[in-house]
Amino acid sequence: MTPTLQRLRVHLRIVDGDVAPVVARYREHIQCRPGCGECCRQSFKVSEIEGELLREGLAATDASTRAEIVARARSYVPGAACPALGSGETCLLYAHRPRICRKYGIPLWHPERPHELKTCRLNFRGVADLDADLIVEPQAGWAADWIALREELGLGAQDNRTIAAWLAGASDMSDG
Repeated sequence: MTPTLQRLRVHLRIVDGDVAPVVARYREHIQCRPGCGECCRQSFKVSEIEGELLREGLAATDASTRAEIVARARSYVPGAACPALGSGETCLLYAHRPRICRKYGIPLWHPERPHELKTCRLNFRGVADLDADLIVEPQAGWAADWIALREELGLGAQDNRTIAAWLAGASDMSDG
């Protein structure tokens, strides 16, 4: 694993660790689970290092799965299911999924829009008692760590592309 992906994995562990207590506290208000691909039909754009992580996961799959994902990525149109979404609405690259896929089920805060929280239309319906310390404060930390990560790695402006775009260009992978 490259130093870039090692540092990204540190960041993803922070995100995963902060999402877990939100899910634990609000489990009955979160519909996310294997079999629900609601959020997997959006055209999320992810950074170049997340694209690298996705491609690492793709390379680790068997040749048949890899070919299916790449074919779906190449024919992807906005609104279609993510190319990594397999039968049964489960992610075939789950361990290699980008930041947005890890945090999408909880109310999301963005530093450029600090006055709003967004979440999946299926989640947090009718909930009025959101714990800002549990939900918002960690996300401010994620933003700070993301900036630090990019500075540590000497990365310039982000090259954001759809998940499909990162996977569509992965045809040069072989089984070994």
